Amino acid sequence: MRTDGVLAALDRLGRFVLPGTVLLFFVVLTLAPLRVPYFSDALPLLPALVVFQFSLATPERLPGPMLLAMGILLDLLLGGPGAPVGVSALGFVLIRASVVANRRYLVGVPFLFQWIGFCLLAWGYVLIVWILTALWTWTALEPAPAMMQYAVVIVIYPLLAPLLARVRARDPLNVPELSRGTARPGDTTV
Repeated sequence: MRTDGVLAALDRLGRFVLPGTVLLFFVVLTLAPLRVPYFSDALPLLPALVVFQFSLATPERLPGPMLLAMGILLDLLLGGPGAPVGVSALGFVLIRASVVANRRYLVGVPFLFQWIGFCLLAWGYVLIVWILTALWTWTALEPAPAMMQYAVVIVIYPLLAPLLARVRARDPLNVPELSRGTARPGDTTV
């Protein structure tokens, strides 16, 4: 009986730290010197993909302070002198808030609709980062690198999203909060 309690506690702990650990992995991955063409250009947007995926299933496990810390860490790792710090954090918080506000349209729907939702949110994320960076540095930034990052992460999304869906916690998988717990004893699903 005691072992069951320890395993249950470890399971709860693992489910609690999994989103932050995966997000930290992808933030650190942005620094990896990969020699894969175009993939290394999309690395700064992969943490946004992780935030989107985990916000679909368990947004309560992505608290705002953790998103702020990971976004600031990403900005510090990627930005050079004079780069704005906090832009990615703002983007992460806005992505999570948008997904939470629109969960009824994004959860339990075909993959194509989730992909379209991610395309829209990633476009907004890229636009916010590009505009705020241009304003902060007070220079005319070339939009081509940002659009390349966007295009590559949109193409990579169908490859990584199913993997992240398998990694994230299974308890509320594609079940909206309002419909959880409506089954009665003896009910079966087909």
